Amino acid sequence: MCESAAYVLRGEQLERVMDNVVSVDPFEGKVYLTDLLGEQKIVDGSIKEIRLMDHKIIISE
Repeated sequence: MCESAAYVLRGEQLERVMDNVVSVDPFEGKVYLTDLLGEQKIVDGSIKEIRLMDHKIIISE
């Protein structure tokens, strides 16, 4: 499987906010994350970086 984990960058620390992310939709200052089971989480911020080889989505506040 190719799911990724989403992290929020707070200062110098990465805080894991969701596992098994299959969909990422940035919209008006928020990032909408959806996991494999269809659960959704909304995070304030913007996409800073996506590391495909590491399966990481990094969101800055």
